[in-house]
Amino acid sequence: MPSVVGRDGALNRFAMVAALALFAAACGDNAAQTAAVDPAAASATSGVQTTDAGPSDPVNSPIVNAPTGPLDTSTWVLPAPFYAAGDEPAWRMEIVDGWFSFKRSGLRAIEEPLVQPRQENGADVFATGSLTVTIKREGCSTEAGGGGEFSALVTFDELNFDGCAFSGAMANTSVEAATVIESLGPIDACLAQLGQPALATAVYPRQDGEQVAVGLRSKSGVLYECLTQVSDAAVLSLDPIEQGAQPAWMNRMRFVREGIQTAAECPDAEEVRIGDKVVGRLLGRACKF
Repeated sequence: MPSVVGRDGALNRFAMVAALALFAAACGDNAAQTAAVDPAAASATSGVQTTDAGPSDPVNSPIVNAPTGPLDTSTWVLPAPFYAAGDEPAWRMEIVDGWFSFKRSGLRAIEEPLVQPRQENGADVFATGSLTVTIKREGCSTEAGGGGEFSALVTFDELNFDGCAFSGAMANTSVEAATVIESLGPIDACLAQLGQPALATAVYPRQDGEQVAVGLRSKSGVLYECLTQVSDAAVLSLDPIEQGAQPAWMNRMRFVREGIQTAAECPDAEEVRIGDKVVGRLLGRACKF
C-alpha cells in the first residue's frame, strides 16, 4: 500500500505544474493556448479535462489526473470517474484523488495509483501494484441488488472479487452507510441466521480482521452478537447479550434491510444504495422500529 507521503508527493508535482502555468499566464501567454499545448497543466488545475473533440484528437482527448501522470480516458471502456461493488464477500472500490481504493468487510483499504489500462478481449485491465482491476462492457448484477451494463473484476492477493462497475463517483454517504455497503454480506448472513426482523447496530472486525462481528437488535429489544468468517460470510456464532452488558459502541447505527416494516413512518431515514438499488435505510434515534 502506498504511503501518505507518496500521495502527497504526487499532488505536489501537479501543484508545481499548475503554478508554472499560472506564472506563464501572468507573463502575457494566452491561458487557453497553454492548456491546449500542455494537457498535464490543464488537468492539474481542473482534475478532469473534457472537450467536444472526438477521441481521435490526441490533444483534446478527455484527461484525468493520476499519480502516474495525466491519463487519456477517451478509449476506456468506462471513463473515470467510476466505482465498483460486489458481494461474497462484500467489497467496493472507488477512485479517490487518482488512486484506486479497494475495501472489504472489516479490513483496511488497499490503495494503488490509477494507471493507463491495457486492452484485453474488449476489457480494460488496470495492473497497478497489488491490484488488477478489469472493467468490461457486459451485463452484471449482484446479490445485493446492484446491476448495470459493466462488470468489474478486482484481483488482490491471488483472489478474485466479482462485481459491477458504475459510471461517476460514489454518492456522498455517512460513515454508517459506507459501513453497511462494505459489510452487507455479513449483515445478511446474520439476519438469516437470526430468522426474525432486526436492526444491525454495529459492524466490527475480530481476530485481526479474519472475522467480522455484527450487532443485532430484534423488535423485542434483545441484542445479539453475530460472528462471521471474512472469506465467505459464514456465521460462526450467534449469541444474545445480557441487557446492560453491551458497550455503547454496539449501538452506533440502526440499519434496517429494505422490505422490513418499521413501527412508524421514518421520513428522515437515510437510504443506503448499491448502484441504483436501495438495500435498506438508516433510522434516526426517534424512529420506532
